[in-house]
Amino acid sequence: MVYKLKNNEYLLLKSKDDYSFEHYKTSPLSKITGFIGTAGEGILDFNNHITLFVDPRYHIQADIQTKGKDVSVVKMNSQFSFIDYLKNFLPPNSILYIPEQSTSRLFYLKLKENLKNITLKPYRTEIDNSSIDNDKKEVFEVEKNIAGTCQKEKIDKIKIDNFLITNLEHIAYILNLRSFKTKNTSTFRAKLFIKNKDEVILFCDYKIPFKYDFIKIKPIKSYEKFIKSIDSEIYTDFSTISFYDFNLIKKPVEIKKNPVVKMASIKNKAEINHYIDSFKRLDGTLFSFRERIKEGLSEFELNKIFEKELKKEGAITTSFKTILAIGENSSIIHYTNLSKDKILKKGDIILLDCGGYYGGGYATDITRVFWCKDKKASCEIKKIYTAVLKAQLNVYHSDLLMTDELHNLAVKYLKKYEKEGFYFPHGLGHGIGIPVHQAPPTLTNKIRLKIKNNNVFSIEPGLYKEGSFGIRLENCVYLKQNKKISLSRFPYEEDLIDYDMLNKTEIKYLDEWQKYYQKGLN
Repeated sequence: MVYKLKNNEYLLLKSKDDYSFEHYKTSPLSKITGFIGTAGEGILDFNNHITLFVDPRYHIQADIQTKGKDVSVVKMNSQFSFIDYLKNFLPPNSILYIPEQSTSRLFYLKLKENLKNITLKPYRTEIDNSSIDNDKKEVFEVEKNIAGTCQKEKIDKIKIDNFLITNLEHIAYILNLRSFKTKNTSTFRAKLFIKNKDEVILFCDYKIPFKYDFIKIKPIKSYEKFIKSIDSEIYTDFSTISFYDFNLIKKPVEIKKNPVVKMASIKNKAEINHYIDSFKRLDGTLFSFRERIKEGLSEFELNKIFEKELKKEGAITTSFKTILAIGENSSIIHYTNLSKDKILKKGDIILLDCGGYYGGGYATDITRVFWCKDKKASCEIKKIYTAVLKAQLNVYHSDLLMTDELHNLAVKYLKKYEKEGFYFPHGLGHGIGIPVHQAPPTLTNKIRLKIKNNNVFSIEPGLYKEGSFGIRLENCVYLKQNKKISLSRFPYEEDLIDYDMLNKTEIKYLDEWQKYYQKGLN
C-alpha cells in the first residue's frame, strides 16, 4: 500500500482497520511496520517515515518488531495520552488524515478539540477480511441457561428508540449470538438498529439460527442506504461508533450512558455459573499443561501442547492470542512471537497468559509462571515472584472496591523494585465478558469507579525487567455481596515462593489458596 503525501501532510495509522470489526493484524499499521500489538498508533509523514507511538505495555515489543524498518518508536509515558504527544509532534497548520473506519466519533472530537491548529481530513482504508472463513460463516444462539436473559428482555430494558449499535460485542450480547469463525473472538460482523422494542433490524450476511417476529434480518450491503434514509433523530454511542458510520446519520444524538454497557458488565446468575464452569476447565488445562513441561521444548511446541489441552477440556478456541514466553522473553508484556528457536532449559521460567472460549462465548483469562525444575530456583526469580504474589494476595483479600485504590495498593508492594530495574507498567486489571477486555471495570490509577456486584474482572500485578525476565500472576474474580470471589483457582508455584518474604496473614491466605484443589481431590 502506498500513500502519497505532500509537504506538511501526515497520515494516522491505527492498529485496527475497522472500528466495528477489530482484527488488528490486517491493519495497514501492522503490514507496514511489523508491529502486531493490539494497541498503537503510527504517523506516516511525507518522507514515508513512520513514527510509532506505544504505551509501556509495548515498549520492548515495538522495538523488536520494527527493527530494520524505517520506523521510529516513541515510548509513551503512561501519564500522557497519544493526543498529548501529537500536540508537540505535529507542526502548526499541518494536515492530519484520519482513518474514518477505525476512528471513533469521540476520538475524532478529542482530536479536533486538542489540535486546534491542525486540519483533520478523513480517509478510507481497504478492509482485509482474509481472516474470515467465508464458506462457513456460522452464528449460533447461546442457550438461556447460559445467557440467563432472552433477547426480548434485553431489548425491553434498553428503552431507546432509533438506537444504532455498531459495537460487535454489544450486538452479540443483546441478541445472544456468537460465532467462532474469526480467531480469538466470539463476535461476528453486523450492525444493529433498534427502531423500538417491537422492531429490530440486524444487518448481517451470516446465517442467523433463529426466527423472531420482532427481529428482521437484512444484508449488510443495505445498511448504509437504510441509515441515510432516516430523517428523524438516531441515537448512538459516540465512543463506539466509527467516524464513518456517524457521518451516515442525518440527525445523530449522543448517548452518554449506554445501557448496554451496564447490562453486559453486571453478569446474571446463569452467566456467573457458566463462568465458574469455564474457569474450572481452564484450570484443568493448566494442570495438564504443567505435567507436560520439559526441557528441550520450544515456545512454539509448548503453545501447541497448551492449545491441545485447552480443547481437551472443552474450549472451542482461544479467547485471545496466547502469550507464552520463556526466560527473558517473559519481560515482553504482550509477547506473542512463539519462537521455534527459543528452547526451554532447566532453571528457565515460562510465563503463560492464556484463555479460552467455551459454549457460551464468554472469554476466560489467567496468567501463571511455571518453572522448568532445576536443583534450586534463582534467588532473584523467587524474590520477584513472591513480590508479585504478595501484591496479588493483598489486593484480592482487601475490602477496597474503588478501581484506583486497588491499583495503588498493588503499586505499594511493587514500586520498590524499580531501583532493581523491575517495573509495573500496566493497569492492575480489566473487566471481562464476551471480549477478554471489557469495561467497566478497569483497575488503574487513571480511573476512579466503584466495582459493582457481579462485575467479573481480572487482578494481574506484574514486574518486568527488560532483557532479564518478567513475572505476572493473574486471577479473574467476581464481586458477590461486596466480596471478591475468585473464578481462577490454579495454585501458585511452590518452588518459586520465598516464604521469608511473607507475613503470617499472607501465609494464611496462601495456604488457603494452595489447599483449595487438594480438598476437591480428596
